[in-house]
Parts: sequence; structure tokens; C-alpha cells
Amino acid sequence: MKTNIRPFWSYDVQKTEQWLTDQAKEGYHLTELHRFKRSFTFENRAPKHATYRIGYDKIKPATLSNTMRKDGWEKITQSGKWYVIANERPEAEVTTSTSRDAIIKRNNYIFYAFMAILIYFTAATLANVAIFATAYTASNGNVEVVESPFWIITYISGTLATAFYFFMIYSVWKIKKTNKALSQENQITYTPEHSQEKKNHLTKAEEKQLKRQGLLIKRRKLGWMYSPDKLENWLDQMAAEGNRLHRVNRLGTTFYLKKAEPQRIKYSADYQNLSNDSYFEIHRQAGWEEVFSSKGALQKWTIWSKEYEEGERPPALYSDKTHKLKQAKKVAFSYTVLFLPLVLMYFFIASMNMGYLLRQGETWTLMNTNTVMFLLLILVFGTFITKTWMYYFRLQRA
Repeated sequence: MKTNIRPFWSYDVQKTEQWLTDQAKEGYHLTELHRFKRSFTFENRAPKHATYRIGYDKIKPATLSNTMRKDGWEKITQSGKWYVIANERPEAEVTTSTSRDAIIKRNNYIFYAFMAILIYFTAATLANVAIFATAYTASNGNVEVVESPFWIITYISGTLATAFYFFMIYSVWKIKKTNKALSQENQITYTPEHSQEKKNHLTKAEEKQLKRQGLLIKRRKLGWMYSPDKLENWLDQMAAEGNRLHRVNRLGTTFYLKKAEPQRIKYSADYQNLSNDSYFEIHRQAGWEEVFSSKGALQKWTIWSKEYEEGERPPALYSDKTHKLKQAKKVAFSYTVLFLPLVLMYFFIASMNMGYLLRQGETWTLMNTNTVMFLLLILVFGTFITKTWMYYFRLQRA
């Protein structure tokens, strides 16, 4: 009997599964998983091959389907929502496995939580630096440093905060890498005729040639994700005029439209906090084509397109208006949560600076520049929040 502690095992379940398989080959077979202790308990028996899979299920206790049991899978242990199954049959003969969607979804929640904390942590640090710079400028460099009577607490707190900051960076990097691997594991192979990317692929030389001939035009749309309905209407109109969307750059800000015959195409920009392969497959089976999918960590936008005939009603990505409103509210809430704390923080700093400047009545200094910068940031981020809620209310009135 032995117990191994692996604090970050859930960050890379594939690596953990391979480690469990290697342990079985050495004669150590898993008997128990402790999710809170982050440990695995093994029993020493005869070495043998066993394929392990780790699953995550909200239903407690998780049960295996008859198909998986017939395929040789056996549940070894469960701790909370985590469970481990094993199969002693040769891997080539195993035809079933656990779904990765629940793990990907859980990891995404953790990913977004850490990303939000990182953004606010970084913004707060920059704000403190700005406040210090303002105070330093206002005092003409005359700063008195007073040693803290509790210096040991200050240093320990600073060290822990720094360690936690780098831990969050590691977590974000590791979870993103793991989710990519898990998604590729479940990835469905599509035929070339269903691959929008392959249909739209042109070399840079071909694109330049089409631009010179006036057959490919480029338009920039900055901040379209705060008013996605306006982008949809614009793309619909462009297609009706004979300018079909060819592709969007990786940043999602530049749209390339190719000259063609006027077409009736409905475009839909969809926001998903957490998306997986099943999300894309459902819409593809309904006849929608994926034109663009953002790669950013905080913005998961997908632009879909679908042709329709004259006299037909324009198709809708979501037939239920209630679902569409929920999506719009999700957009508004997501960007409000992202930008509102920054607006409040910048407003606080700007108000402090303006109060000091009004009292001192000095000429233009670095503090004035900082104040103008913060006011501009308040205006920009405030505009983003306002646009998302205007989008929601437009859909509500429609």
C-alpha cells in the first residue's frame, strides 16, 4: 500500500491517466482517490496493463452505461464528482471512453475565474503605481520612506501575493493547454466539403491579386462584439450587394469580402462563455457554416452563415427569442463584469487627481496627463458597457 500526492493532477487528466497506467505496470493498482488531499492510494499486486480514464460527473455516484461495462470498463473509485475507471483489455480492442465535455466545462470555469482575478490584480497593481507616481510628482520627488513596524508581515504578504499571482498564470496556461488536448481528443473529422476553412482558403498572393482586381475588399470593424446585431445586418446587406464574407483576421477586427453574385445569406454572431465540439456540431448539422471563431481567452465569438432562397424566411441560429435574449444578456453581463471594476477604479483615481489639481492650481504636469488618460479609459470602457446593454434592449423591443 502506498499513497502519492499530486496537487495539480486535475490540471492535466491525460497525463494523470498515463501515470496511473504506468503505476499498474509496476504493480501498483489504484484503490482510492482523495480529491481534497489531492492524493492517490495504491495496492501492491501483480504487474499488469490497465487503461485508466478519469471522469467528472455532477451525478453522484456516477454510473457506467451497459455499453461501457460490456466493453470492459470498471469503476475503481469516486471522490465527489471525480471518478476513475479502468479497462484491462488491450487498447486496440477498446471502443468506448468517457466524455471529456464535463471536465472541459469545469476547467473553463476555473480558467475564466483566474483570468478575471489576474486582470483585476494587474489593474490594481498598475493603479497603485499610478497613484504613487502621482504622489511622487506632486511632492517634487520628496518622499519619506517609513519602515513598517510589522515588516515581517509585509514581506510575507508580498511574497504570498507574488506566489499566488504566478500560480494563477501557471493555472491559466496549463488549463488552456489541457482543454486544447481534450478537445482534440474528442474532435470529429469532417469531410472537405463541410470545411469552411478549406473552401475559403486563399494564399496571400491570391488575395493580393484579387485586391488589385477589386474583387476582394477589406473593412475594419472595431468593437463589433458590443453591438453584434449591427454587424449581422451589415454582413447580410453586403451579401445582398454581392460582397460575400470571405474570412476574418485572427483578431476578429478585419473583414475580407469577396465579390460574387448577390446572395441571400443570413449571418449570426454568437457568444459562448463555454463552448465545445458538440456546440459546433449541432449548428453544422442544422446547415450553418462557421465563418469565424475567436481564439481569445475572454471572448468566445463565432460568426455563422447560412444561405436561403428567395421567398424563404431568413433562418435563425436560435428559433426561440427567449434563448436569443439570454445570449444578449450574457454578453451584457460578461462585459459589465469585465469592465465595470476598471471604470470604478479609474474614476476613483481620476477624482483624486482632479481634487488635488483644483486645490493646488498648478500648471500642466504629469498628473494632468494621467488624469486625462484615466478619463479617456473611463469613456472607452463605459462606452463598451453601454453598447452591450443597448444591444440587449434592442432585442427585447424587437
